[in-house]
Amino acid sequence: MQPPAPGTLRVLHLSDTHLTGDGALHQGTVDTTAALDALLEHVDGIEGVGLVVVSGDVSEDGSPESYAAARDRVGSWARRHGAAFVAVPGNHDQRAGFRQVLANGHVLGEGGAELMHTMEHLPPTVPVWGQSVVAGRRVVTLDTSVPGAGYGDLAAETLDRLRTTLTEDVAPHGTVVVLHHPPLPAPTSLHEALRLRDPAALADVLRGSDVRVVLGGHYHHHFAGSLAGVPVLVAPGVANDTDVAGPYDEEAAFVGTGALVVDVAEDGSVWSTPVRAPRPGADQPAMHLDAAAVARVAAAAGPAGPSAPA
Repeated sequence: MQPPAPGTLRVLHLSDTHLTGDGALHQGTVDTTAALDALLEHVDGIEGVGLVVVSGDVSEDGSPESYAAARDRVGSWARRHGAAFVAVPGNHDQRAGFRQVLANGHVLGEGGAELMHTMEHLPPTVPVWGQSVVAGRRVVTLDTSVPGAGYGDLAAETLDRLRTTLTEDVAPHGTVVVLHHPPLPAPTSLHEALRLRDPAALADVLRGSDVRVVLGGHYHHHFAGSLAGVPVLVAPGVANDTDVAGPYDEEAAFVGTGALVVDVAEDGSVWSTPVRAPRPGADQPAMHLDAAAVARVAAAAGPAGPSAPA
């Protein structure tokens, strides 16, 4: 993959890792720890990542062991790459276990530095909130989970806090918002029942703000849209990939794991590149050109090649 342009914040956007504390298979089919390991290995050569995000459903069972697995695996990848690491709860997460291991979700700061947190007890009724600054971008994590439910909601205090943050503080290069339930139409009837309630309330806060992009998950498939003029990007699932071409009133998923690479430029431009981890024994290579072959094709067929107009 091409390196990021100067001044760009490159984000490795993961979601729906659904890790388990006892190694149980997700939906009885997927070893999510192995899936995460395979994905992190596949993206290890991507240059210039400054921030790693896990946008919810970090855990399947809410156990401290599952969050420790996320912290150790994703955190070590981020640290080796000199990247910050943040996570946010999803509907499968449990706030007590999340906070016990990941605190407010802002685990590593700019350059992969460990962030210090004041230890305080908060009941599970209080949404997780966090913010930090990475490469001049304010990163705000919003907890859309509703304890005991699968749908998403943003508590009034969360929206008020976001509004205050965006209006009173200035971020040099804008804000990145991370949440689990995306404020976009859902691809299946089940996800529609479990979508974010009242996205218009979030739109009212985002409209005219310095938010450059909203990163979400939950749908286990890559989606792109916008809310109040702000791009909204949904990452593929690490655990599996929703079959969005199937009947709307049914729910099916394929074994498969992926991520997004999101580039946020200094001028606020945003673009994303989906990445899929190949499955050993299932994905047959179609072609491969080494660097020398690529250079030959580019020289022959590119603008400077013999077919270029004089």
